[in-house]
Amino acid sequence: MTHAPALDLDAELAADAEVEKNEARDAVPLDATSLQLDKTALRIPESRRRDYQKVVAQAKRALKLSAENQHSEAARIAYKAVTIAPDLALTNHVMGLMLYRLGRLSRSLDFFEAAWKIDPQDAEIYQKLGLVAWKLDMLPAAEKFYRLECQLAPGNPNAIINLAGVLRDQGKFEEAIELLRTAIYAHQENYELWNSMGTVLNDAGRPLESVTFYEEALRLNPGYGRSHNNMANVYELLGEPEKSLPHYEMALKDPADEMEEASMRHSRSMVLLACGKLEEGWAANAARLDPNRAQATLFTIDAPMWDGVDPAQIRGKTLVLVGEQGLGDEVLFMNTVKDLIEAIGPDGELRIACEYRLMPIVKRSFPQAVVGHHMSATVEGREVRAVPKIGDGADFWTPMATPLRAFRSKIEDFPSEPGFLKADPADQAAFRKQLDSFGEGLKVGILWKSLKMDPRRSRFFSAFDAWEGVLRVPGVQFVNLQYGEVEDELELAGKRFGITIHQPRDIDLKMDLDKVAALSSVCDLVIAPMNATSNLAAACGGKVWFVHARSSAWTLLGTGQQHWYPQSRSFFGTGFQDWENTMRKVEQALAEEAGAR
Repeated sequence: MTHAPALDLDAELAADAEVEKNEARDAVPLDATSLQLDKTALRIPESRRRDYQKVVAQAKRALKLSAENQHSEAARIAYKAVTIAPDLALTNHVMGLMLYRLGRLSRSLDFFEAAWKIDPQDAEIYQKLGLVAWKLDMLPAAEKFYRLECQLAPGNPNAIINLAGVLRDQGKFEEAIELLRTAIYAHQENYELWNSMGTVLNDAGRPLESVTFYEEALRLNPGYGRSHNNMANVYELLGEPEKSLPHYEMALKDPADEMEEASMRHSRSMVLLACGKLEEGWAANAARLDPNRAQATLFTIDAPMWDGVDPAQIRGKTLVLVGEQGLGDEVLFMNTVKDLIEAIGPDGELRIACEYRLMPIVKRSFPQAVVGHHMSATVEGREVRAVPKIGDGADFWTPMATPLRAFRSKIEDFPSEPGFLKADPADQAAFRKQLDSFGEGLKVGILWKSLKMDPRRSRFFSAFDAWEGVLRVPGVQFVNLQYGEVEDELELAGKRFGITIHQPRDIDLKMDLDKVAALSSVCDLVIAPMNATSNLAAACGGKVWFVHARSSAWTLLGTGQQHWYPQSRSFFGTGFQDWENTMRKVEQALAEEAGAR
């Protein structure tokens, strides 16, 4: 017989909430259909119901207290109930729900699983199992649980919405679309189904089609925050960020929970930047650090954080600048290091905690600074970052994007001279010789994808086939700068396009970033999406052409170019993923460049 898992309730109550690994966007929240207790109680065999009257009353009391946000007291009452009846599905179900509301996701999953094993025919338990598995990024398991829920409760719109969301996050777009199409036909007044279809289409790279479904969801429920948030996202993708802002204002009136609100505020800040509203955008961008946002890095540094408002506050102080977000962002945000050194002055000290692979180039570029590296660990599904030793005795610390608020509040604040990082001159000379050995013509380094290519992220990168016209431009020797697995693309270029993409020697394109900086900066040109390598090339003063999926990329700051790197150019088409026109522009510009050379 299955019994409740062992539980140290005091320890769980004292622990921090376990933050979700996956946003579970547009999932039906548990608060909306938490537990139909009377219905669940009827699943207790009739011969035993009298014995469990007290337990059921305790479960009702726990649910009532939890609904009043008294989650700790509710958990204690639920714990008493599950201790009395550890072999009852209902008590395990309620205990799991209380732990979920405390943010103890993994432990809640244990109790939901026990309830499922005791009563596998209860459709409600599969919603809980599916949602927790989804938030813990256990997508195949979540899909399994939602399919079981749909079997036991056929036609339930909530189960269909959740299943479609999990299919979407796995890139199973057509399956999700067909599932929702059938459900919408049967429930045409259900605004959440219309919204869910819009989200699937948007993630599938079809944002223009998604607008119809979001508009219908808003017709049915004009104040629905999720659809307003999704409409805002679509307008930004389509290159019309100004139209996004009113939808964010409406969305923030109706967030489903604190996590959704934090995500909305962060997205709004990026759109403000995409609109060129720099001062307001950098201030709003503090939302990226909100611990309620699933992607936010948590920092453990024993010093107050400087918020970037007043540079006078750091004059003569010891400030630790800590890398955040991705590797390319660290390079981009070092745009302000010279400003920080000047603001701190000769009586203070700047310490830079960067990604360890960047340390050699950062030390060379900023000899006035003390350079170390940050360290990160995953704690309960969350990235937690520390700065051992380099943070000792500091007056302040600040994340790398925060100084932008002080030093880049308008376009005129950006540097007019190319390059703020310095590649190794000896490595540059060696790579120039290697490039010369590839033959006559312009030496052009290329990249075309990211190392992280999940279904949602891949929308922002062109297929390799789209590069054919560029690769056929005469008078050019192409050099592979793409890290990761590239054998298939290099073979395709040779067999189908008749083009050799040269592989550089004596370099690990992923790990040896100092050499990557040297190689990319001595290429005559680098053509790439905005990633770690292209940022390094441009930051070292190299000539870079950035290829964008849309004109409203936030780094363009409402303009047509990357002001972070004055020597760079940006290419984009109309709307979103207009790769044909984008790559045609690149091809024409490259032909002119090669012809002039």
